[in-house]
Amino acid sequence: MLNITVGIPSFNEEKNILNLLQSVIKQKSEHFTICEIIISDDSSDDTIRLIEEFATNNSEATVRCLHHSSRRGVANAWNEIFQNAKGDVIVMYDGDVLPHEDSIREMLSALDGRVVLSISNSEPTRSVSVAGRAATCVSSWLRSVRNKRLSQYTAIGRGLSIRTNIAKKIAIPSDIIAVDLYLECKVLEFKFEVAYNDRSVVYYCPPGTIADFNSQVLRSLKGHRQIRHCIEKFNIRLPLEVALRQTVRVFLSDPLGALAVAACYLLLPYHKHRLKGLDSSKWHIAQSTKSTRNFTINNPSSYTDMRPGQ
Repeated sequence: MLNITVGIPSFNEEKNILNLLQSVIKQKSEHFTICEIIISDDSSDDTIRLIEEFATNNSEATVRCLHHSSRRGVANAWNEIFQNAKGDVIVMYDGDVLPHEDSIREMLSALDGRVVLSISNSEPTRSVSVAGRAATCVSSWLRSVRNKRLSQYTAIGRGLSIRTNIAKKIAIPSDIIAVDLYLECKVLEFKFEVAYNDRSVVYYCPPGTIADFNSQVLRSLKGHRQIRHCIEKFNIRLPLEVALRQTVRVFLSDPLGALAVAACYLLLPYHKHRLKGLDSSKWHIAQSTKSTRNFTINNPSSYTDMRPGQ
């Protein structure tokens, strides 16, 4: 049986943290046990009090909160979790997600032989806003290309698992924005493999405003530019023909989503000028994504029978 460390980087997650923690401890299997939950926290809101209350009332797993009085950025949080983990495998979740009840079991099923990094399928909850429709359309595109082949779009930090002995060899530079892509590149550098598991689902709240959507797009572009040499070194750049083919397929299946994406992208230059901190690892926080209290799942049962490529 595998011992699992669940790691959560946290920055002002008072609206989400209890839902996430409760979801984590409900995940059970005869193949693993959650021996500890490590939260690397920089919060200045009520997050710490909520974590302490949860830890007091929960006896199923050790909860360790490593709190810091100033914001350090997600790279430092991931490094801290990696170095303090005691489990055989580290499962990382963003602080504002809600994992499906089989998320961990499915992630672990992909860790086999040379595969030491397993990536979850991030699915947005239902949204009727322009930004939400755009995020849903982009998420469909990302899912489609992840099912095609390994690329720079495979790893995403909302939900992933990595063998602890490998994670402890990795120190992510504090200025890195795309920490998940950096992790993917380091695993490939060590001559191990990365797997995307479409059946391991992690739900997240899509941005509710165009400004929040574009802040995520601009941050992602900056993060990929930071480590483009790694993308080229390991030949994981998504082929243009695959990108275009999947774009056409997704846009035809969701024309309203495609229009929403176009509307958001038209405002990218404006938001690039107006939003602050997009070039920093301590980026602009998208506040409209910060509540899992009223999640409306699109079709939760559909992933049970999904297979990669379907």
